[in-house]
Amino acid sequence: MSDLSARLDALTPQQRRQLSAGLRAQRREQLKGPAELPDHLRRSLYFFASADHADASAYYAFVLEAAAAADAAGQHAVWFPERHFVDFGGFSPNPAVLAAAVASRTRTIGIRAGSVAAPLHHAARVAEDWAVVDGLSGGRVGLSFGSGWHPDDFALARTDYTDRRDVTVRTIEDIRALWRGETLPYPSTAGTITQVSTRPRPVQAELPVWLTATGTPQTFVAAATAGYGVATALLGQTLPALRDNIARYRQAWQDAGHPGEGDVVVMAHAYVSDRPDLEEFLRPAMHSYLRSFRKQTGDGDELVLLENAYLDFLTGPSLLGSPAKARSVLAELAAAGADEVGCLIDFGLPAADVLEALPALFDLGVLASERSA
Repeated sequence: MSDLSARLDALTPQQRRQLSAGLRAQRREQLKGPAELPDHLRRSLYFFASADHADASAYYAFVLEAAAAADAAGQHAVWFPERHFVDFGGFSPNPAVLAAAVASRTRTIGIRAGSVAAPLHHAARVAEDWAVVDGLSGGRVGLSFGSGWHPDDFALARTDYTDRRDVTVRTIEDIRALWRGETLPYPSTAGTITQVSTRPRPVQAELPVWLTATGTPQTFVAAATAGYGVATALLGQTLPALRDNIARYRQAWQDAGHPGEGDVVVMAHAYVSDRPDLEEFLRPAMHSYLRSFRKQTGDGDELVLLENAYLDFLTGPSLLGSPAKARSVLAELAAAGADEVGCLIDFGLPAADVLEALPALFDLGVLASERSA
């Protein structure tokens, strides 16, 4: 018996029942939904592991194998984070490096940063690094940008932490201009102004861009106003709040006069299986992942809170569970306005188990009529 199981067994039966019964009742109605998914809902793989959960070389081998499987299965994209100085997301301090490796092993799948912390970088550096990946992939790159998640990251920055949101927008626009082949003036430490144009030239004439949003309504509006897509998550955001934020995004997009409706990507934890011991199987990995996340956000790791959060994920709007449950949640996300769901698969389960379960995840997008044909 693991230490985690022993600690859970120390809870009284009443505590265990209170943790699970209420959440299951609250989510029961959310698990009812259409058996078939809208054609427009794209599905991707999302990677955001904690670096204390695996050996680095084994993790990178897993990423390459999972990405190749997603590519072969016709999934839309793979998303890689950028993190610094902490375990959470720490396998990918520069997503362009990991993306370059994946580009050389895949043929059609999109390769995305989710996200680049714009205030920590010079625009020319980002444009050139990702132009390499665009060339290696034949034009499959897209970038989501964030303003920085943790103050410690700003040891790398040349601008103040308090200015990070304004700096993010300016940096994104500089990157887009350099990507298009424009020349921009930048001051050097030698006291001169240098006219900068970047090399190599990318394959795509325009860089696909998203803005990363944790759930703050203002970020959704800002992304729409600027004409960016938005990349968000169900971690720390309820489904009703997500629905409201997407509605704000669509309205702001329309108000800004942009063509179309924009683009919304939603990250959700994913492991699809009918195994009878699923709740016990997932618990240690999810507890560890949530504990790592809470450590970075300062929310602590009190056991009852972790179990409460875990059961909320298991019974609520995540792709953790049976194919029927996951399909229902995908339909709920589509109804909320999502254009794409990024399936977060690297939350601490053994790599072999995750890889073995990928076909069931990929099959969720196949309509029942197609499966029986």
